[in-house]
Amino acid sequence: MRRILVHAAGLLGTHLELFGLELQDALQRLVADFILGVIAVVLGCLSLALATVLLLIIFWESHRIAVAVVLMLVYGGGAVAFACYVRHRLRHAPDLFSATCAELARDRKALLQPAAEEEA
Repeated sequence: MRRILVHAAGLLGTHLELFGLELQDALQRLVADFILGVIAVVLGCLSLALATVLLLIIFWESHRIAVAVVLMLVYGGGAVAFACYVRHRLRHAPDLFSATCAELARDRKALLQPAAEEEA
């Protein structure tokens, strides 16, 4: 019985270490993705604003309303497409802590298998 408890404690320690590593990795990816996303959004907004102003200046005398409407439709379409992409990405994200769950399932199977053999 004591040997089983020692093995169980060792397994628990290993699983907690694996969980900690996966959590740390997930947090690092989240922070890096957030920072890169913010930078991309800021630079993209500046670029779009300057491009919009440039086009409106170029077509100020002839077609400023048409240019403004077309740009609005392009920006709106881009926003909808990007929102759909983000939604798809979130729905199909990989499971968090999949390695920890797989390891726990293997251990549960290994622990239940000897119990079934003893009963037989």
